[in-house]
Amino acid sequence: MYPVIIGQFGPPTLTCIRSWGRQGFPVGMVMVCMKYPRESNPSSKYLTNFTILPSEKLHTPEGIQVICEFLKRFQATGITCVAENIACWIHDNKHLFPPEVALWIPHSKTIHELNSKQKQIEVAHTVGFKVLPTHYIEKEVSHIHSIPGGQFPLCLRPSEPKTVEPSFKVKLVSSQKDLMSFIGTLHKIEKPIIAQPFLNKPNLVVHGARTVTGSTIGMQAFLVERKFEGVTLTIRPTQLDTDLQNKCIDFVNHFNITGNYHFEFLIDQKNDAVYFLELNNRLGGTTAKVYACGYDEPLFALQAYGVEGNNQSKVNDVTVSSKRALLKYLIYTLKGKLTPFDYPSECNLTRLAKTIYGFFRYKDDVFTLHDLRGSFALYWSNLKNKLSSQ
Repeated sequence: MYPVIIGQFGPPTLTCIRSWGRQGFPVGMVMVCMKYPRESNPSSKYLTNFTILPSEKLHTPEGIQVICEFLKRFQATGITCVAENIACWIHDNKHLFPPEVALWIPHSKTIHELNSKQKQIEVAHTVGFKVLPTHYIEKEVSHIHSIPGGQFPLCLRPSEPKTVEPSFKVKLVSSQKDLMSFIGTLHKIEKPIIAQPFLNKPNLVVHGARTVTGSTIGMQAFLVERKFEGVTLTIRPTQLDTDLQNKCIDFVNHFNITGNYHFEFLIDQKNDAVYFLELNNRLGGTTAKVYACGYDEPLFALQAYGVEGNNQSKVNDVTVSSKRALLKYLIYTLKGKLTPFDYPSECNLTRLAKTIYGFFRYKDDVFTLHDLRGSFALYWSNLKNKLSSQ
């Protein structure tokens, strides 16, 4: 078994390299250089070989040639990737890849359907998930006045990538006036913007995988008790309610998903409610963190496509974070730069105390004595990219 991962050198790809390498598989990587002209090469005790795919060759015939030449040289068994746009590119050009190389990626049609948050919300209602009150904002702003004032502040997210200009990931608006003002700054709204009440609450993340034959494997829930810049700062395993698990299975079956995925929910403990936010059919920001908890998502990702492996996932009761993110969170706290997306809302003294505690007590998502080479290579890469951007 010779698996190959395509993507930037970061926590998700390093986690795949470690997971598959510990299975005894020789691991290859096609490193995509996206942001910086002189990115550091990937490294790990488990990485057998790699090649570089420059950003200018991404989504081009020359890029396909670079990948194919490496696959042949490496004698690859199959390939997977992190980013959805690269997965679509590979799937749409599958006829150009060596026939003996398996594509361990979802179908392009599935990826395009999941890219629509509006479609996901419709299916969420169908399977019985709780969903926050949802409004669809378009360029015509007259209907904004019908949004109840009690639902502000609103959290705005584009329904689909690249359908709004200037682009944004998430925006918080506190009133109808702020909403109308923000919409007025946008030049293009091809698909509706999703608007939902903003709740300063913890997240629940549910990881799992669905095989090509339609079976569900490896479902596990994790609690996100602290968030920074709207994403996971700390995570730990938790119990998954049977009713919620069944609805998750119905959801992925509806989209005919294959491979690994993770749901994101919002927990409102006052109402004992779990609200659906979205599903991602890929590796992501929590991949390395849940792996540090003992959950082997990269191996589940291959097993979903029929790859045999000794998956001894034993989830441990441990809190995982990123020391790099904790340090940044500490600096932002001292400088007063935190935002409403940083959960929970606490006085700065409490935040500082908990962050310092976590820096010494939480398990890191990257550092491990089992692969010092990979740990320091990623730290060096992050530092070098940070210096290059200044």
